[in-house]
Amino acid sequence: MEYKLDLGAWNSVFAVPCNIVDEHLRLAGAAQLKVILWVLRHAGEAFSVEDIASELYMSPADVRDSMLYWKETGVVCDNEGVLKPQKSDETESVPLPETAYEPVKTAEPAPKPDEHKPSRVLSRPEKPDIKYLTERMNADEGVMYLMQTADEIFGRPTSNNEKETLLLIHEYDGLPVEVMIMLLQYASGIGKTNIRYIEKLAITWSDEDITTLERAEEKIRVLTSGRNAAGKILKLFGLDSRAPTEKETRLADKWLNQWNFDTDVIKFAYEICVDSKGKYISGYVDSVLSRWNNSGITTLEQAKADQQGGRKTNRKKPAATYDIDKYESTNAIIEEGF
Repeated sequence: MEYKLDLGAWNSVFAVPCNIVDEHLRLAGAAQLKVILWVLRHAGEAFSVEDIASELYMSPADVRDSMLYWKETGVVCDNEGVLKPQKSDETESVPLPETAYEPVKTAEPAPKPDEHKPSRVLSRPEKPDIKYLTERMNADEGVMYLMQTADEIFGRPTSNNEKETLLLIHEYDGLPVEVMIMLLQYASGIGKTNIRYIEKLAITWSDEDITTLERAEEKIRVLTSGRNAAGKILKLFGLDSRAPTEKETRLADKWLNQWNFDTDVIKFAYEICVDSKGKYISGYVDSVLSRWNNSGITTLEQAKADQQGGRKTNRKKPAATYDIDKYESTNAIIEEGF
């Protein structure tokens, strides 16, 4: 689809509307500003998204996203591919109340930390649109700071979709700005800046009522401890060429940091699993270690003696004193809820 900006007699003048500078210079990202300046410079000419992308070394998707920003904020209107300035009465900003902002209409106010939190509904409300996002950034310095800091943490301009999701997390899930910044820093530190991962993590924090800096620091400490434990375990098993799964992270933290097993004991449980099943099954290893933990077995010698005793018992009686396969099956059913 081709576009053409019609400024009439001003087509030969490279003019920048005042409201772009006054209202959007600090709100719009670098890509959005580049696009609108390019469009203004080529007023009166026909151009396409691909033309802009080629000139500015941007992807067509980023150009479309930037164009959408200027349309949805009312700077320009699109009349069948012809971009025109909005009428003055359409671009006048509506003053926001000086008191607390109006939340997203479909969202319910976040409960205070000491209030009972109802069960989370299965569906989430729609994300706020770009117009509401712009109003919130203009009205609330905290929201503005969050968006600017997100750009710095990610090392790139965040997209409209990412900004809208961050605003949804802040207003619907009830995470304060300072807690969200800590969450973003943690996600960036582990190389997971995908907005879907961040939203999922934020929902978990909200459900766990992590709404203060102290609770956020403790949560990050636990998460970091678990990831370190998982890295150590995968290296012990010779599987450190890949990242650990969430389940592996949770189990590794339990084996090393909660049950305090030495690595040689964990390695022995792994060998039992491979000998029995022919491959590594984290749930099987967990069932072995769980039984040892319940039996007070803490050393490699005790584990080997227990394993040898179990083999002798199995040779003498059809029914063993413990059934590891049954334990594993039961444990797997329990863990399906995670």
